[in-house]
Amino acid sequence: MRLGEEQRTEVRNIFREVHVEPERDINFSVDVGAHVPREVHLHRLPARIVEIVPDYRDDQYFVLPDGRIVIVDAGSLEVVAIIG
Repeated sequence: MRLGEEQRTEVRNIFREVHVEPERDINFSVDVGAHVPREVHLHRLPARIVEIVPDYRDDQYFVLPDGRIVIVDAGSLEVVAIIG
């Protein structure tokens, strides 16, 4: 799902308020559609994000060292979006 610029800005602002340690040992190519190894620690999305993007309801996320947010389908462990 593609987010509009206003949605992306609002989502980024919400994530700035949430303090999650970035994943340090990323040894796979992080692209939309990529499979995330089970060793990567995923976090529940803040409820405010799910209100903005209901399609993310069952998804989780992790943070890259450069600050980008990676949204992951919790069932398939597939990257569905990268924000930032």
